[in-house]
Formats: sequence, C-alpha cells, structure tokens
Amino acid sequence: MNEKKPRNTALLIVDDSEAVRNQVRRALDREKRLFRHVYEARNGIEGYKQLLNHKVDLILCDVVMPEIDGFKLLSMVKNHPELKEIPIIMLTAEGDQKKKNRGLEKGASDYLTKPFDQSELLARVRLHLELKLLQDELREANRQLTILSNTDALTQVYNRRHLMKVMLHEIERAARYGTDLCFLLLDLDNFKNLNDTYGHQTGDQILIDVCLRIRNILRRTDILARYGGEEFAVLLPQVPLSGAEQVAEKIRAAVAASPVMVGELAVPISLSCGISAYADGISDTIDTIIMEADKALYEAKKAGKNRVAVSRDCVEALAARDGENQP
Repeated sequence: MNEKKPRNTALLIVDDSEAVRNQVRRALDREKRLFRHVYEARNGIEGYKQLLNHKVDLILCDVVMPEIDGFKLLSMVKNHPELKEIPIIMLTAEGDQKKKNRGLEKGASDYLTKPFDQSELLARVRLHLELKLLQDELREANRQLTILSNTDALTQVYNRRHLMKVMLHEIERAARYGTDLCFLLLDLDNFKNLNDTYGHQTGDQILIDVCLRIRNILRRTDILARYGGEEFAVLLPQVPLSGAEQVAEKIRAAVAASPVMVGELAVPISLSCGISAYADGISDTIDTIIMEADKALYEAKKAGKNRVAVSRDCVEALAARDGENQP
C-alpha cells in the first residue's frame, strides 16, 4: 500500500458466533501492520457500546444476532452524527439476497457472504479503509477551506463575509421570536498614527493582541469579526441593550488597561465603540443596524475617544416598544 493508504486503524467485529469472530481475527492477523486494535462484540448492544467508547474505522457486522440484529445496529450507527461515516461490511449467509438489498438501502458499505475467503475479506477491508481515509481527507480539506473562507488571515477572527451571513440569520431570528440582538462597532483610536510611528508589523501585532483581549470577554455564542482595517464588529445574540453596554465597557477597559508589548516596546492603545440594536422600523436590516452603530461610534470619537456610545434612535425605539408592551 502507498503512503495514502490506511494503517494503524481500528476495527470492530460484531457477531454472536465466537467461531466467526476468531475466523475474522485470523484473517486480520495477516495484516497486523494495518490494524491498531481489533475490538469484538457478541451482539448489537455490545457493539454499540464499543463504538461509543472507542474510535473505530471499520465495522464487520453479522446480520442475524440476538437482541439487536445487524440491521438495527446499522440504523443506530447511521443516525449517530459522530458514527455515521464509519463504513460497515455486513456478514450474511449465502444466497440471502433480500437481506443484502435491505442492508445496502440502509447504508451498509458492502456485504461478505459466510463462509468467507480470508483473502476476499482482507481485500474488502483494505478497499473500504482506503475509501474512508480518502473521504476523511476530503472532509478535513473542506473544513479547512470553510475556515479559511470565513476567517481573517491576520487576526484569526471571523471576516466581514461571515459576519454578514450570521447577521442575516440573527436578524431573522430576532424578528421571528422577538429576541434581543445587539451590535458593537469597535475602532482602534489613532491607529494610523501608531502604524506611522511604530511600523506596520507593530500595527499587525496590536490588531492580534486586541482580538485576544476581546475574545476573553465574549461568550462562545457571540460573534467577533474584523470589519475592515482597524475596525472590528461584535454581534451579541439575545443580549439587551443594557447588557451590550456592559460588554462594550468591559472590552474598552480591557483594551486600554495595558499597552501592547512588541518585544521590549510598550505601545499604549485604546478603542471607541458604537452600539446599536435590532429595533423594528429603525434598525431591522443589516445596513440600518450597522449605520446606527456607526453613528454612535462617530459620537464616541467626537466626545474624546476611548469611550462607548449608544445609538440614540435605537434607545428611543426600544423604549417605545417596551412602553407599548407594558400592561
């Protein structure tokens, strides 16, 4: 086998016959270098427990077993999000075509007829392990591609493209269920002067450090994105305006608390923040929510920087909404 073919994998044999399990093991012993572990189970229940407790790359499963048969185990595996990609080779009696068809329809990868030839068993095991390896590599490549397409290369936070996609979803949810949604637009103060004074490499390090400080304050469900240049955005699902102000103030304080250290150079930094919120008729689209936050950010800069400001229109709209909802 070449470098891409599987090795050091784990298999699970599920069969109520000890003789069959031993026969499979003897066949697999001919290719010990391929298999890190070979687990065994006498029925579907034991097999499922093994799958939950161990990482398995391939299952060899009998069709007819007591308690939970092979079809039931197959269905349980295919319905489990972390197990469904494991290939399953079903073991069945010769001439049982209906059961073969049923298993293939339910997601079995292949069939092996008992009594089986050891060379055929190994050939099919190698084939499906190789296919699984290729599929795993493809899924990982797609996952990495998705990360790259959604992530800012410098700071490793989300990029503007991903932010827009999430905002659309969260706005729709806020409109449908009447939940809170707030948006922070953050801008580093005097960043152009910092770049001109200390150089672009130092500027890049400042952006990275600021993102780390912001991340330490946010929840896992919050979205931090690089909006552009030295501007960042934070989306706060299910957070009221008062809560968003508290988050923004924590971010502002954390950024201003200490300089960014670049080697032995200490660079003092601060940021300003504008806050908006989803408010029906005022800021209920991506453009209007960003526009209201941008207006508030302008007020924060105008008032002296290193501070937080809230959209007045959003405050009034939400106050009016809450007043209407009072009994």
